Amino acid sequence: MYWVLMATEGAPDRLHEIHEGPALVVGRGAGVAIEVPDPQISRQHAEIWVMGKQLAVKRLAGSANPVFFRGAEQTLFFLSAGDTFVIGKTRFLVMDRPPEPEPEAKTDAPLPKLSQTLDEAEVFAGDGRSERLRLLDLLELPEILATKTAAEFQTHVASLLRLGTGARWACVAREDGTILARDADQDVREDQRLSRAVIQAALRDAPRPTFYSWAAPAEEISATLQPGTDWAICAAVKIPGESAMLFYSAGRDRGGDSPQLSRENARFVGLVADIVGRSLSVRQLEGYHTRLKRFFSGPVAARILDSQDPRELEPKLAESTVMFFDLRGFSRRTEGRNDKILDHLGELRGVMTAMTDRIFGEGGVVLSYMGDGILACWNVPIPEARHVDRACRAALAMADALRQIPGDWRCGIGIHTGEVVAGAIGSDQMFSYGVMGAVVNQASRVEGLTKVVEVPILVTREVAERVARDVAVALRIGRYQPAGMEAALDLYELTPPPVVPERLDLFARGLEAFEQGSWERAYELLDRLGPTDRPARYLMALAEGFRRRPPRHWEGIIELSEK
Repeated sequence: MYWVLMATEGAPDRLHEIHEGPALVVGRGAGVAIEVPDPQISRQHAEIWVMGKQLAVKRLAGSANPVFFRGAEQTLFFLSAGDTFVIGKTRFLVMDRPPEPEPEAKTDAPLPKLSQTLDEAEVFAGDGRSERLRLLDLLELPEILATKTAAEFQTHVASLLRLGTGARWACVAREDGTILARDADQDVREDQRLSRAVIQAALRDAPRPTFYSWAAPAEEISATLQPGTDWAICAAVKIPGESAMLFYSAGRDRGGDSPQLSRENARFVGLVADIVGRSLSVRQLEGYHTRLKRFFSGPVAARILDSQDPRELEPKLAESTVMFFDLRGFSRRTEGRNDKILDHLGELRGVMTAMTDRIFGEGGVVLSYMGDGILACWNVPIPEARHVDRACRAALAMADALRQIPGDWRCGIGIHTGEVVAGAIGSDQMFSYGVMGAVVNQASRVEGLTKVVEVPILVTREVAERVARDVAVALRIGRYQPAGMEAALDLYELTPPPVVPERLDLFARGLEAFEQGSWERAYELLDRLGPTDRPARYLMALAEGFRRRPPRHWEGIIELSEK
């Protein structure tokens, strides 16, 4: 068994008991089971019945206006106690027990000041059946704000203010009095204006609502009488960086309005202002967060917004795995011409988006885009225990994704891990989050060497020793000394598992012979790997050249003359 409480504008609330059994018809016409005096409800508009532990509602064919449930039009839906739905100007509240009778108003209650600002505690107080219905209206505001346009939302709020306070007209306006949305009785003139004195009082005491009565003007406010109204309520909300928003409701004393009703109406306007203000502030913050994430990687943006200590982003020593990615083929497409770069920017963005997705998918932070290159890192500013594994997994995913993008794209990826200086780097005017140090420089050099060896991914010994075998296979391809560097680097080609054991064994034997200066033996072993093995082809070419002109002081290190 359920009870449905129906609140229709301009009519007293009605309560209807619904038992298990045939469906009951809701409508405006005579003879229906649940008659509602709402001109926007058809003569036979919907059916309602008990189905198990829920109440079912079905809109009937031929009904003129939609049925709204949870902010959306519905044809058939199910409700539980506490749920509401709306048809026309009537709100239906489902209850599992009849409401308790409201206490009778005391006739000897003292009259309040007729111009007053409610305290915060009074704004959030309230009970009674009508209050529960109005609370449900308020709870829907954030969802409506998120799903409607600004104009639609403002129109909804204006209507809510008028219906919720019994006003003749209500509006949402800017601080200067410009009306954004208005809702009024049919006989109210279009040129109704807001009382500037009431607005100023509301702005002064924002966000608390101000109630004013022209029947007995207060000493502290002198407001010009507004035609057709005896009272006005206004609450203001100040959004950082924006003009204040006003919520204004004005009406006429209906010959029996009590001081308590005036307080309830002012409280309702204050709650509308408070909820809308908080929702707009949250939406503004989310907008800032979204825009910030367009310029900072997600973890960095979150750390900037959530940081309670400004020193949290100051540069400090930290362990990090650093990746340099370079897209090959873009310069060839554009031939260095700016007009052609513009023509191909769409392709470039598509590729970089795919690469960034793979980095983000493994918890990486994109520090910067350098034309057709990416600098990324792991373990800063958010700690990540398996940062080496995740960086390697991202690199393999990037190379694989690139092969599937039309256009014959190629790439070079270099990865190194170790201690870096990480934090906010820049000037007093602006900064960017970045990493600095030898690890960063070496990762850049390693990426450059992928062009020499003609493999997509190279990593250092520090990475190769730490990457899990189920993540990637690291094949040592020699010891290299890039131009301008004093220290030599052991480099490893990174490939996805599994790798044919014969290749690992044959390449290791060929490399050993190469580093020992056995050029012919090295050539013979590496040649067995076939023409598609790029590192083997590179070492074979070196071995052939060294066989003809042996280096004077060979120590197994391949010295490179260009960066």
